[in-house]
Amino acid sequence: MTLDRVFEPRSIVVVGASANPAKRGHQILRALGESGYEGRVHAVNPAGGQLLGHHVFPSVRDLPEAADLAVLCTPAATTPGLVRACGERGVGGAVVLAVGFGESGPAGQRLEKQLAEAGRASGVRVVGPNTSGLLNLRRGVNLIGARGMRPGGIALLVQSGNIALSLMNEVTNRSRLGISICCGLGNEVDVGFGEVLQYLGRHDDTTGVIAHIEGCKDARAFLRAATAVTPHKPVIVIKSGRTAAGARAATSHTGAVAGPYDRLRAGLAQAGVVEVSRIDELFHVTETLASQPGAQPGTGIAILSDGGGQNTLAVDALQEMGAPLATLGMDTQSALRAILGPAAAVRNPVDVAGAADADPGAFSRALDVLAADPTVGVVLVVGLFGGYGLRFANRLTATETGTAQSMAETMRDCGKGLVVQSIYASGHSAPLDVLRENRVPVIESLEVACRAVVELPRRGGHLARADRFRMESKSEFIAPPDHRSIINARNEGRLTLTEVEARALLEGAGIAFDRAEAAESAESAAVAVDRAVRPVALKLLSRHITHKSDAGGVVLDVASGDQARAAFKAITASARSYARANGLPDEAYAVMVSPMQVRPVAELLIGACRDPHLGPVLTIGAGGVWVEVLRDVAHRVLPVDPGELEAMLAELKVNALLAGARGGRPVQLSPIVAAAAAVAECVMTHREIEEVEVNPLFVYEDRVVPVDARVVLTAATPP
Repeated sequence: MTLDRVFEPRSIVVVGASANPAKRGHQILRALGESGYEGRVHAVNPAGGQLLGHHVFPSVRDLPEAADLAVLCTPAATTPGLVRACGERGVGGAVVLAVGFGESGPAGQRLEKQLAEAGRASGVRVVGPNTSGLLNLRRGVNLIGARGMRPGGIALLVQSGNIALSLMNEVTNRSRLGISICCGLGNEVDVGFGEVLQYLGRHDDTTGVIAHIEGCKDARAFLRAATAVTPHKPVIVIKSGRTAAGARAATSHTGAVAGPYDRLRAGLAQAGVVEVSRIDELFHVTETLASQPGAQPGTGIAILSDGGGQNTLAVDALQEMGAPLATLGMDTQSALRAILGPAAAVRNPVDVAGAADADPGAFSRALDVLAADPTVGVVLVVGLFGGYGLRFANRLTATETGTAQSMAETMRDCGKGLVVQSIYASGHSAPLDVLRENRVPVIESLEVACRAVVELPRRGGHLARADRFRMESKSEFIAPPDHRSIINARNEGRLTLTEVEARALLEGAGIAFDRAEAAESAESAAVAVDRAVRPVALKLLSRHITHKSDAGGVVLDVASGDQARAAFKAITASARSYARANGLPDEAYAVMVSPMQVRPVAELLIGACRDPHLGPVLTIGAGGVWVEVLRDVAHRVLPVDPGELEAMLAELKVNALLAGARGGRPVQLSPIVAAAAAVAECVMTHREIEEVEVNPLFVYEDRVVPVDARVVLTAATPP
């Protein structure tokens, strides 16, 4: 069933209707009447009777029709049975308000499972449980009990009733925008973030979406939906629980540096979702993106202010956020000088330098010039605008009000964004009211205004991307027959492949390793060294020890058979001690004899891990033994294209070495991109792989050499 019966119900039944004004069963009945809901409303309570003008039916089975939506205002234990009863009566959806499910411990988890099973068996779409309710203001569907909210285009997806009410109040009181739909997802036992976002993408009344996410049960579905929605409507997310530790200890460096939040954050950015970390930024960023056009690629932000101090702070804030500043042309600067006088600063930021004190119209004349400059994509006005009549003389208010109208029209006509920061934003100001009526964001905090305006160039870049990020579902990955190395490990009850097995698997995906030889004894190691181009490295081969260096399993610069014998004995002795200390099984250790490499330009890590909610995630970063200390990494949810792989490299601090720092020659990126694509292909092809890693990958000017490889399998064979 689609979600139309949930969000656009023609009839609603309140189960657990109550005469007690303190109960939700009373509040929702009253709110439906106050909100102007024009559909049919039914009430259910075993006591029967009349309530707020509605006949009360003793049970769901006694309803006169199959209602589109039920809201269950009853204790948690009753909800599975009520959902089944709703299904028998043909009810389409149920909003379950009760708490006491998965969030409350084992008993609640069992009850939540029963609720989910009841929904699936009966065909009833369940919103919640543990939800704050549901709201569709234009249709009068008020299952939250909110009052005084303005209908509009901002949709809210939340997992906190307090945050929902806070955002609705902020949208209503600080702007001329309003609310379209508010949905509390709660525990997502059925209806989840992704499905609702997909619905909102098709919802004509919705122009922008705010999502407050505590935990998302199917994050990949959310990203798929966001990928489709963000080219048409901005989606802004605030994620709580960002600092929670991972659920398990990682067995590879990749797992250690690619935590759950890091992976989600990368996926959000890929899908065009804007993430904010502060609640005071959430509304203003949303308002800006919902009301102002994205800046064209190649343009930047121009700052127009009446104070040098705020100018400097704004520039600092924008530069720290990586925002592009417009480079004004000489004609623009000359025109501004003619308007503002010799004391004005006219490069960028532009300071009117007192020209507006007697005539606030200087702002609109300066803005006309800035809007015509092809390097300007958006203008941030900073300072006292909106308060000249209050600060200097009442007679200036009329001029300032006309100026506000002119500023809004100028920027709207040229298709460029405008954001106004004013210290008078929280007080009564007729000029600022005019800006708000024209859908221009007016923000009191300079820092928040900068945070909002910086998203307009970013959105313009997102909209202009030619090759869109594609997010297939987990089921769309095609798994070939298992590789023999995976089969061998499974047969032996191992989750970790040996380096020999890992190399074979990765070679099948397209990564070329230098020739190496396995040696199972000190003598065979000596023979292998005598055959090799020396010096060589000896590395531990183990079925259970993952990190060779930690176990003393690497000896470098071995140049003779005698050194090889000694190295073999040292490595195997150290490995046995490490295994005993860490409770690992004893085994017959071997070594890998491989040629030493000359000093590279850089060492990289390329790895991938399978996130339980996002699917495969690729990581590229500074490699070697210090990867977990440096944490210079970039992440992407797979799949990605070569352009995205190059963008990952550009995000790294180590990219300075790749670009030729300190007089060095830049390296060719194509070999690195090819290696990363092969690692991505490996994890996407084989469902059995939990983590795969090449570390270090030695990077030279025109080639790469993988030095070590690691593959960890899933704990159980995927279905």
